[in-house]
Formats: sequence, structure tokens, C-alpha cells
Amino acid sequence: MSPMTTGSTDQAIALTHRGAAALADGREALAVSCFTMAAILAPHRASIWHNLGEARRALGRVAGSARAYRHALRLRPAYPKAWAGLASLLCKTRHFKAAARASIRALALDPGFAEGWSIAGSILLERRAMERLPTILHRAARLAPDSPSAWLALAAGLGEKAEPDLPLACARRAVALAPDRPVGYVNQAGLLIRHGRLEAAEVSHHRLRRLAPLEGYAEAGDSLVATLRGDFAMAVSLARRSLVLRPASPAALVNLSLAEHANGQAERARRGNERALLLDSESDVARFNLSMVLLAQGDFANGWRLYEARWRMEHVAYPAHAPRWHGGDPAGRSFLLVAEQGQGDTLHFVRYAPMLAALGAHVHLMVQPSLVRLLSGLPGIATVRSPAEPPPVCDACIPLLSLPLVFGTTLATVPGAVPYLRASEQDRSRWKRRLDGERRLKIGLAWAGSAHDGQFLAHMVDRRRSLPLAALAPLAGVPGVSFYSLQKGPPATEAPPPGLDLVDWMDEVGDFADTAALVAELDLVISVDTSVCHLAGALGRPVWMLSRYDSCWRWLRDRSDSPWYPTMRLFRQDRPGDWLPVILRVRSALEHWAAQ
Repeated sequence: MSPMTTGSTDQAIALTHRGAAALADGREALAVSCFTMAAILAPHRASIWHNLGEARRALGRVAGSARAYRHALRLRPAYPKAWAGLASLLCKTRHFKAAARASIRALALDPGFAEGWSIAGSILLERRAMERLPTILHRAARLAPDSPSAWLALAAGLGEKAEPDLPLACARRAVALAPDRPVGYVNQAGLLIRHGRLEAAEVSHHRLRRLAPLEGYAEAGDSLVATLRGDFAMAVSLARRSLVLRPASPAALVNLSLAEHANGQAERARRGNERALLLDSESDVARFNLSMVLLAQGDFANGWRLYEARWRMEHVAYPAHAPRWHGGDPAGRSFLLVAEQGQGDTLHFVRYAPMLAALGAHVHLMVQPSLVRLLSGLPGIATVRSPAEPPPVCDACIPLLSLPLVFGTTLATVPGAVPYLRASEQDRSRWKRRLDGERRLKIGLAWAGSAHDGQFLAHMVDRRRSLPLAALAPLAGVPGVSFYSLQKGPPATEAPPPGLDLVDWMDEVGDFADTAALVAELDLVISVDTSVCHLAGALGRPVWMLSRYDSCWRWLRDRSDSPWYPTMRLFRQDRPGDWLPVILRVRSALEHWAAQ
């Protein structure tokens, strides 16, 4: 070997060491520069090309990363690390079959290769093969008990169905193994937030602030905590600080856009999510958050399409009872429409079931047990069953909230004809007898939604949409009205404020068919954003909805009416958490209506 060749190799090795240190410290651009120079000096070394692939992948340079991995494999075909890196890249770009093949090659060459098993777990996570995922990731952690990456992969793969302490224990193990690496604290804080341990998450953010003060991780985490607590202005301020520190970070842009959307800055949120997608076209979180903004703005044409990202973002299995339906002539075919999310969502979007049946389809419904009896009265529906019952054999399956996309619903074509639900005359007769002789206006009240105690993020949303019964005190004493509770669950036990006479027959209500029969006999429903307001709207009854400041996308922006429910009137918060002005406006409207 000539002195010049020896010198070049030594310089390449030195650059490789420097690049590896930069990559470990999160300085991906410097790492790419070092590995590129090393590859020029020693183009025959497969390990350098593998390292260049790793650095480019960390920097988001997908095409360049793939070229580097493949060049490394041309130089050394039996190179498990390069196969694993290529598999991880292919998984990120959603080429799952190719990713699985590359992962299998890595494990065939080295069955004890922990990173290969970890990447195989990531592929299963993306493909929603959740039942096999923990087993795969447990194996990776056993093979590499000192690998922080293996423990973090296991924490992510255990999912929400595991006991909360199990993924947290895995994340803490990763932090203990690498106490100077930010990634462990980021993952640990995210898990703590998901399980409602906000103060503990803030401790992790404090550690991140000292460990990586210029990376913006702590500010991003604190912004999410502020959003959950309803302090949207603070959330925006913290998220902007994070973006200043990481101006090219898609995650920082998404975080800021989320806070801006909650704070009512819709155009800023739209632009931020769009920019995040330009930086990372595979970001399902940015795609989903952009759908929320667009739907709230009434841009249904783009919003419904992007809303499908919810399946990939949440790693939730798309209903697999039959092949997906993406559209086309439904006549003569059988369909299973599956409920997703809450009971209010089912009541909202079940309007599409008779529409599908009217096109000549044979339609089956699978919905929450509490809705089976009520929805069995829908015209043209073959069967209605709960998820506990076996699904029917069908040609295709589609979730209810994907139907607006298939039907091409725009703001101008919202199927808003009501009523599309009806209470049975037999059920109504019981309440009719009870209310016979009442000459005052009969007003139904629902002041709280489901608390979602087992799902912290949903629980925090409920805390913003619900209010205590005592907050309705200004409604006491309105002449010419009588109030009837429509509240179920623990909030139903709250004592009404002085002067608010509230009739409560809800102990006799067993399901939504019973509730519908009672609502059908009332003159007006006043409700927070929960299933009761959807029920009243679907029945065509007058309903006044009390909307939180960061209102749901379905109620659009800056409107007091709803195209989905022609009989609905919206009373929105002017400031986060401030219900009193809302209730005072409701009282004034109620006095005016009662006087007429």
C-alpha cells in the first residue's frame, strides 16, 4: 500500500470516528459531511457507506440514504447492519414488503442481531400486526439488554393496551443506559403525558433543557402540556420558541400548528402543517392535523382525504371484517359500516347508512351496544349489531367516518336533512303521559360528556367541553320553562344550584332509544358537545350547543349554526374555559324564546 493510500485510509478512519460522534450527539449535518469525505477517501469500505446511509436517514434525505445503503451492500452483500438500515428506511417510506424482505435478510445473516429484530418490530407496528409486536420487541431487548434503542422500541411497541408502567419502565431503562442522550427523555416525557403524569413529564423536560438547551425538545413538550391544560396562548409561545431552536424540524412545526389551531389561529396552523409536509411528506401527524384545520374551515374536499391519516397515525387497525371500500357503484353489493370513536360520532355519521342503502346496497351496521335498538329503526338497514356479535359476511367494510370521503361530501352537499332518526311511538307514549299537563317550555339539559378516565388525552378534552351543573345557575328562575335532566354517568349525581328545579328521570333510561323518546317530547335541548346534542339534532329537535373555545372541527369556525343539524344553534366560548358569558347568553335567548 502506498504512503498516499495509507494516509487517505487513516484520514477516512478519523473522519468516520468524528462523524459517528456527531451522529450520536444529534448533529446529523456534520455527520453527513464527515462520512461523505470519508467515502471519497476510502470508497471501498462498506462500513463508511453504511454510516453515510444512517446519517442521511437521520437528516431526512431518503433517496441519498437509500443509495448509500445499497452501495454498502454491493461492496459487502452479507452486511446485516446495512440490510437493517435499508429496512428501517423502507419502513419509514411505507414500502413495507420491501422493508420486510430487507429485515429478513438482516436476521438470516445474524439471528442474534438485536437491531434487526427491533426494525422487524417497527415494520409490524406500521402494518398494525399488533398481536406479534411485543414478542418481537421483547426478543430485541433480550438480545441487546444494554441497547437504549431496543428498550425505546419496546416501550413504543407495547402500545396503549399494556399496563402504563410497562412502557414507562422500558423508557426509564433506556434513560438509565444513556443518561446523556436526549431521545430517552423525549420518549419518557411523551409516555408520562399520555398517562396524565404532567408534573413528572415537566421534570423530564427540565432535564432535557439542561442536556440539550439548543434542541427545543423541552419547549415542545411543555407546549403540549400547556395545550392539554387549556393555556393555548402559553402553548403557542413555547412552541414558537421550540421552532426557533429547530427551524427545519417537521415535528416542531406540527407542534406549533397544533397549539395555534387550539388558539384559534387557523391560517397559521394550516400553513405550518403544510410546511411540515413539505419537509416530511410521510408525516401522518402533520397530515391528520392539517385535516382538522381544513375540515374546520369547511374545505371538505381536501380535509376528508387527509383525515384518513388517523389510521396510520394512531396505529389502530382498520376494520378488517371485509375488504375496504374506496368507492364505486354500491348497487347489489353488501356492506358493513363500522362505528369508530364515540357514540356522538356514530349518531352524526350514521346518516350515510340509509343513503348507501338507497343506492341499492345491502347495508349492515356494527355500532355501540347502547345504540343498537335506536338505529335498528333506520330505513333500508339489513341488520344492526354490536361489536360483541359476529360480523356478517359482506363484500366490503368501511368505518362510518370514512363515508363522507367516499360520498364526496362538500360544504355545499352536506346531507343535512332531519330527522333521520326517530323514536318509537311506544317509547314516546310513556314520556308523553308523564309530561301531559305541563304548559311551560320543556328544556332538556346535558352538562357533561364522558370523562374517558382511562384515556388521559381524551379526558383532558372532556374537561374543557364539560362543565359542572352549578355553572348553569344563571338559568334558574327563567319564567315559563321547566328543566329535565338528560345527563348520565357520575355528573348526574351533582346537586342542582339553588333555584334550578331539575326533574331527573334518567334512572329509567337504559339506552339511546329511551333517551330519544324523552328528547322527542321536549321543546328544546341545551347540551355541551356530547352525544345528546347529536341525538337531538338527528331527531330534528331544537338544540342549543355549548361549545368550548377549541371547538371540534365539525362545528366549523365562527358560525352559530351547523349545516349538519339545521335545528342547532351554537353558543361558543370567547375565552378558553370561560363558561359564564356563554350561560348568560343562553339565559337571555331562553327568556326571549319563552316570552314569545
